[in-house]
Amino acid sequence: MKNVSKFLLGIVGGVAGYFALTAGAYLPFVIRDARKGYRDGCDYLLVLGGLVIGEETPSDHLLERINTAAEYLKENTECFVIPCGGCFRDGQKKSEAQIIKEHLVALGIDESRFILEDKSTTTFENFENAFEIIRTHSGKDPDEFSVAFLSSDYHLHRAGIIAKRCGFQKIGKVSCENKKGRLRNYAREYFVAYELLKKDKR
Repeated sequence: MKNVSKFLLGIVGGVAGYFALTAGAYLPFVIRDARKGYRDGCDYLLVLGGLVIGEETPSDHLLERINTAAEYLKENTECFVIPCGGCFRDGQKKSEAQIIKEHLVALGIDESRFILEDKSTTTFENFENAFEIIRTHSGKDPDEFSVAFLSSDYHLHRAGIIAKRCGFQKIGKVSCENKKGRLRNYAREYFVAYELLKKDKR
């Protein structure tokens, strides 16, 4: 019985050690990127979507992204903005992209600056679709322009990895401070990133 207990404790200790080691290796990069404050003017700003409650009410996290995007766009008046995110939840009447646009227009951003990416359901699709939008709109590859994306601070590192896999070799990161559930979101990033890094996606 004692041998079985020791064996089980050894397994638990090994698993705990593995997670502690890998989290210690990955999370510092997440925290480093979360603190980035890319404020240079860009030609195209991608605003990544987020949870919509009910028909068209942005969640707290999505509102934080919208408000940060408004501040950035008022400081950088020449760039185009690409709100990202489709309509895919039960009861949702408008795409995330459309909701982001409407709120930004209400905050004073001119409608002529918007190009919607309203087909995506994942962060991969956000960047894949936005890459083609910029290429079509400009007639050139996105790397010939200054491109940045805006997302919640805890999401920046993983989204940056995805952006590169989708063709954006040079892209700025605009950090939106996450004011609620920070520890929970950092922990979630670790487990989501584990699945991401196992994928062989381009």
